[in-house]
Amino acid sequence: MRVTHPNLRQNALKQAPLSSDERAQLLTKLKQELNELEQQLELAHSRGAPVILDQQAVGRVSRIDAIQQQEMAQASEVLMQQHIVRIKQIFLDTDEYGFCLECGEPIGLGRLTIHPTAEMCIGCQSEAENC
Repeated sequence: MRVTHPNLRQNALKQAPLSSDERAQLLTKLKQELNELEQQLELAHSRGAPVILDQQAVGRVSRIDAIQQQEMAQASEVLMQQHIVRIKQIFLDTDEYGFCLECGEPIGLGRLTIHPTAEMCIGCQSEAENC
């Protein structure tokens, strides 16, 4: 459900809502991105087996490095999973896609082309980052 922010800036640049063709193109792009992310996540799972090191043959620095690499891979998996969830949320409510969650105004084709999962217009995003 679109909610209009009570402090909607009057000087905000108005963007036209997405046409049905633009929305379809962006959703197709998101579907491709979702498929790629799911494949990457599956590959990461297959590589993410616990690191077993021979304590006698491998030095302490090598063990620490291996553990750090494993932790970074796990963090990357979490980010991929979060991105997958965000894309799936978009597909659950495509009527609301392209509208700012903060002010309810259209986000704009340029921003969505660059960042298809954007939830806020540039004005609201800038405001949120400056708080």
